Amino acid sequence: MALARVTYLLAIGRETLTFEERGSISVPVYLGDSVQWGQRTDLIDHGHLVIQTGTGSQLFTNELRFSEALLQDASRFDVIVNELADKAADPHRTQGKLPSLQAVFNRHGVTDADDRDELTENFRVLCDLVDEGRNHIWSYYVRNLARPMWLSRAENRVDVLIGNPPWLSYRHMSADMQKTFKEMMQARGLWSGFEVATHQDLSGLFIARAVQQYLREEGTFAFVVPNPVLDRPYWAGFRSGDWADPDHPVKVNFTGSWDLRRLRPHFFPRAAAVVFGRRRPLAIGQQGNSAVALSKQTEIWTGKISKSAARWEHAKGWITRKAGELRYPKEGLISSPYRNRFGQGATVVPKVLFFVKEQAANSLGLGGGRVSVRSKRSNLEKKPWKELPDREGSVEKQFVRPVLLGEHVVPYRIMGADKAVLPIEGTNTLMDGEHDHLDRYPDLAKWWRDAERLWDDNRSSERLSLTEQLNFRKKLTEQLPGAPLRVVYGASGMHVSAALMEDPNAVIEHVLYWAAVATRQEGMYLLALLNAPRLTEAVRPLMSYGKDERHIDKAVWELPIPDFDPFDPKHVRIAELGEAEALRIAELKFDVDSSYIKIRRALRDFLLSSPDAEELDQLVTELLG
Repeated sequence: MALARVTYLLAIGRETLTFEERGSISVPVYLGDSVQWGQRTDLIDHGHLVIQTGTGSQLFTNELRFSEALLQDASRFDVIVNELADKAADPHRTQGKLPSLQAVFNRHGVTDADDRDELTENFRVLCDLVDEGRNHIWSYYVRNLARPMWLSRAENRVDVLIGNPPWLSYRHMSADMQKTFKEMMQARGLWSGFEVATHQDLSGLFIARAVQQYLREEGTFAFVVPNPVLDRPYWAGFRSGDWADPDHPVKVNFTGSWDLRRLRPHFFPRAAAVVFGRRRPLAIGQQGNSAVALSKQTEIWTGKISKSAARWEHAKGWITRKAGELRYPKEGLISSPYRNRFGQGATVVPKVLFFVKEQAANSLGLGGGRVSVRSKRSNLEKKPWKELPDREGSVEKQFVRPVLLGEHVVPYRIMGADKAVLPIEGTNTLMDGEHDHLDRYPDLAKWWRDAERLWDDNRSSERLSLTEQLNFRKKLTEQLPGAPLRVVYGASGMHVSAALMEDPNAVIEHVLYWAAVATRQEGMYLLALLNAPRLTEAVRPLMSYGKDERHIDKAVWELPIPDFDPFDPKHVRIAELGEAEALRIAELKFDVDSSYIKIRRALRDFLLSSPDAEELDQLVTELLG
């Protein structure tokens, strides 16, 4: 509440605050149920706010009643209610006896006899609540319930509503709240069905209820909203402006929007937007004038705002504002069906226990089927693992597997792989130190049990064994046996980089996402889409925010990328262009000492100058909508 008061005072302006002749400034802040979640209409009775208290010793439920005359002055009403509650809770008050309220009446100018009688009766109820041990926070409850109810009266509604509604996702609501939320959304035509329930949140319903209850006809509004409000299909009901509550229908005229997804840094964990509108008047004898839906035309804000630009006069110099048009995804396709097919790779850490480089055997050799290995270290290792000495030994060759890391994936191409000792027998059996088969492989048994000992001695928690860590959430065994064709892309980065893995023996590490594909044609279709600059541009606003958009993860599948259809000419053409790009890139030579970051940058430039770049960009744009 203190923060809210500061915000309001800043909005008043320094000149007003420092004006020598100004009077006192009171900024009431209420934490009431602004949505009126229970949709109660029985709290106002014949010009009185009525609050049931339900005192247990009474045959009939007592109630607190406050006339609208008392509610009119918010500051006066709050002080009176506080004083009544404090006097009722006074430990020196004799139980069963009502102290005089004359001083309270005189101090606050309560001269009307009916108001005095009403406050006296309310005071009696508050005293009863205290005597029964049920005082708690009645003054707080009364004040925060009264104001929203008073504002919702037609004659008290406001001219302008400005706000930042709660962005509470359906999946984070309690079961009871989800039930009420669904009912209220359905009543207003805002519910899009259970298949997209997890995408819906409270902000749309909050705005609809706020406009319905607190905004006069022809009044205007502006709200900060999650960016999907502007163009996602599951917000279509909200964007229609026709919120057809059967009891109190509301129609609005949307007058514009701001698309803020290209601003850096984001104001919130998710990209934001602003919507503007006006409440339409209801026509006499009709349901009301036609609503005006939110237009595709928007104002796009771009720019990277300096941390020092705390005031608008400084920040605006970093921002470019221009007219633009929103692109709606294909009707009915909320996210890609590939979303559930792609998963994260295995957690092959700490590296010192797994990753190795082969080295020459001693002069006597090792015998058939074995290889000499030594730890492959990284300067990114953390304590205590970075402090352990290198491991050295020999293992049976079939247990040294290629492991694909993020640095091995560049657009359309796999740049080698690291090697790791993994206790995988055959195609799909993951062993641990107690497994019946481990001693069939003496060198692996020695290597693996030594790794388990190091893990047990240095791990920060005893929750997982080394094998459980390696196979956390089954991210290793789900790769076994390895599919012959897998599309992989990096979980992080400024740009999406994807390639086709054709080695079924390779293990994919957790910094990558992967999915098996049925044909090379489907693989090339996905590579063409994922590596396209247009797709990175589209997915960037959906990515988690860090220094910049860095965490692609599965955000790419929030785009409406359809399943590959070999009978769709557009899909087939995208796959053909992907194959052509892959062949061109396969012929390129790179300096062996070049970093994968430089190679990715060079390949992005190469693709931008490709003879197929313009056609592919157009096809991707059409596919995404």
